[in-house]
Amino acid sequence: MATMKPTVQRFETGDVIFREGDDSATAYIIADGEVVLYKESARGLVHLATLGKGELLGEMGAVENDPRGATAVAKSNIVLHAFPRKAFVRKLMEDPDMTVRILIRLSRRLRNANDRIAQLEPAVDVAPEDTDSASSAGGAASSRSTALATSDGAGGEVERSGGLIGRLIGALRGGGGGPRGAGAALAGAARTRQPVLLLAGFPGTGGDEQRARVLAALETLPGVRVRRLDKSVPYSPELDPYTALSGAAAIGRPLLRENLADLLIWGGPDPTGRLVEVRFLTPWPSKEVERIGMMSPQNALYLPLDFEDSWHVLLRAVALSAMEPRTENQGKALVEILPPMAEEAGALLSELPYGLSGLETAHIVACYGNVLAVVGAWANEPAWMEHAAAAYEEAIRHLPRNADAEWGVIHRSLGLVLQALVERGAGGIDPRQAVDAFKAALDSFQRDLYPYDWAGLKNRLGILCYRVHMAEGDPAALRDSITAFQAALQVFSPAETPDRWGEIMHDLAQVLQVYGGQERKGEVIERAVEAARAALQVRTLERVPLLWAATQNNLGSALFLLFRVTRNIGALHEAREAFHQSAETYEQHGAKRQADIVTRNMRRVENMIDRQGTRTVADPDWSARPTHGGGMGGAATDSEDSDGPESLPMDGNLR
Repeated sequence: MATMKPTVQRFETGDVIFREGDDSATAYIIADGEVVLYKESARGLVHLATLGKGELLGEMGAVENDPRGATAVAKSNIVLHAFPRKAFVRKLMEDPDMTVRILIRLSRRLRNANDRIAQLEPAVDVAPEDTDSASSAGGAASSRSTALATSDGAGGEVERSGGLIGRLIGALRGGGGGPRGAGAALAGAARTRQPVLLLAGFPGTGGDEQRARVLAALETLPGVRVRRLDKSVPYSPELDPYTALSGAAAIGRPLLRENLADLLIWGGPDPTGRLVEVRFLTPWPSKEVERIGMMSPQNALYLPLDFEDSWHVLLRAVALSAMEPRTENQGKALVEILPPMAEEAGALLSELPYGLSGLETAHIVACYGNVLAVVGAWANEPAWMEHAAAAYEEAIRHLPRNADAEWGVIHRSLGLVLQALVERGAGGIDPRQAVDAFKAALDSFQRDLYPYDWAGLKNRLGILCYRVHMAEGDPAALRDSITAFQAALQVFSPAETPDRWGEIMHDLAQVLQVYGGQERKGEVIERAVEAARAALQVRTLERVPLLWAATQNNLGSALFLLFRVTRNIGALHEAREAFHQSAETYEQHGAKRQADIVTRNMRRVENMIDRQGTRTVADPDWSARPTHGGGMGGAATDSEDSDGPESLPMDGNLR
């Protein structure tokens, strides 16, 4: 097997590389710049270390397969060489010098930790039978005495056999090391990072009292660390919603970054003195991919002034769903906790207080819809998403039509859930229903005010119009898809948003080749080839190898189709090379299903090249052959005997 090359990742100053509690799927070598490590404690964030060029980052968690034990933040613009966990462990087996470096550093850190403990703690004698009481009374001291400060910040028990040191020594000896002990597994579970919720100050008369009620509801959220801020987030209701909320987000997001938090809750008593307005801000800017059940700055949860404990469950459920899990473990924990909360909160919504306006009711019901949508997405349960769609539709019925911001946000939320149901083939949802929802959202998300939201919706329309065509064979839908993708590319750019630009350019290449193949237009297929090659400029092998492989397969399909239409034998040979590189990369990264598809595509091209020596005229029956819905260019099927390549599914861009 060929040696796997690291991928190159770049981060800007202040970017979070990984967070405490994240899965340890990758180890890094710092190629340029500096990284700061922080760990959460009862006293707040603790600075662990600053790492520089040539140092390892995240290697301990990758070797032990434990959650990250610290948060890594870019101190400057940095370049990292990233190794998947299996590749890094294999590199340790092949490079004893690197293994020795880790052991030496581990030894130094253990010695430093012991020196620090000796200076800070008095000497005590603990009899073996008093172990339990010592753990309860001085658990922090005893845990510190057995902890190792690593570049993950991960502390773990030092085991005589197995464990990290056992694995490293086993690597030096050519062995694999023993299995993890139960103690190490429990320690890893205990180190899972708790999401952080910030509660800002509530300004105005009665703000402190209402904030105390909100705190009482949230402070017992399972698995969540709640922190109070002295600052409030300024909001001027007399301003138009766009200006007021943009200003609030501009102040709130730096607070999230400074505190490495997952959610900021802010608000206060509303101007009428009847309600408490609670708003939610996540670290995600509008440039990021839209997510099912996502909480937008325009969303608000209205609670009665001096609300009773019965309202706690709704507030807790909305806050928990708004924090959006960052790891599979957090997602699994959410799925265990949130569904019963959602069911209990649903009973509360059936008896909303008298006197709420249509806008206030719509906000409450839409927030509940977000809860249902998040459960459905993480549990992969379409029934929950169907209930979420019903909640969003109910919220829309209550909206006054002049509530432009809310109209756009709730229709987008509805569209995301409907698209997810389409992707799963559930609920009998027609793709056109999701198209209609996104088009309605575009009525409010105007390009001059919300450029990235507008472009994101255009991208969604491109994906869904393509699905309409694949389901119905509607050529107009295919043209609409191309137009929508091209509109999105007017905002997303390779310089500002390379990931989204590359994704859209990749999808555009796929749609163009389908259209060009059906219309038998070589110039359209050439545009598909150009789009795929453009996507490869940002989807590089070093940075995103699997996405690079997907686009290479896309390029190979377009080149193959170009040959079928123009009989350009050079395009056929280029297609073989594209498929070869794609298949090789998928194999190296263990993506067997994709590798098998692309390998079959390569075989078809090679068979076609072999046949060119015996066939000198174009195949007259190709355009009349039956097609399958998953094919490219009207020529692809799932049959091994087919001449046409198989396409990989278009990613629905749902997170």
